[in-house]
Amino acid sequence: MTDATLNLGWERIWREQGSRWELQEPQAEVVALVARLKAEGKRRVHDLGCGLGRHLLLLAAEGFEASGSDISPEAVSRCQRRLEEAGLSATVTRSEMAAIPEEDGCLDCVIAWNVVYHATVEGILRTLRGVHGKLKPGGYFFGTFASTSHSSCDLSRREAEEGLAERLEADTYIRPHDTEGDKALVHHYTTEEELRERLLAGFEVLSLEHLSSRWLVLARKGT
Repeated sequence: MTDATLNLGWERIWREQGSRWELQEPQAEVVALVARLKAEGKRRVHDLGCGLGRHLLLLAAEGFEASGSDISPEAVSRCQRRLEEAGLSATVTRSEMAAIPEEDGCLDCVIAWNVVYHATVEGILRTLRGVHGKLKPGGYFFGTFASTSHSSCDLSRREAEEGLAERLEADTYIRPHDTEGDKALVHHYTTEEELRERLLAGFEVLSLEHLSSRWLVLARKGT
């Protein structure tokens, strides 16, 4: 799947379902991370794949030097509008996952909630290399990955065998008939072994929690 195709997919989702997603509250796990970052005096935080901005608005409201990026122009526009309506300040930019529009080595943390697994393994690795380069020494990566135990992984496997879904590589699928959610976009499902030994090999993994359908990771760039 090309970046242009991915962009069109997210444009459809945000245009057709955006009003519903604007009602989403920040994830409790991100709220807890924000408290940790404040306690540690970390200030520059980037929300990768910020969507309509539920976490970026939280960061801005908590006084961080906050920035966000998303591949979808619709998401960027709506996120900017929400920030303005709330009287909050943050930079929002349209960019691909692997090209965070910040200087190398300047960020204290990158948050990527339900974002980086929308790619092949090589695409995920490219994104994580980009994240690593933008972080300061000791900076955090906080993100989620889809788990192979997710029911959607089993369903995708079965549908691929029946010719209803496309298998791009091991545990990486597109379900083109899905028009209600995001499964028409590429999904890579991963194991703990793959996360630790391959995808996060450039980071120190501080915590790795399995939340039924996804992995929640807090990792740190070496000092």
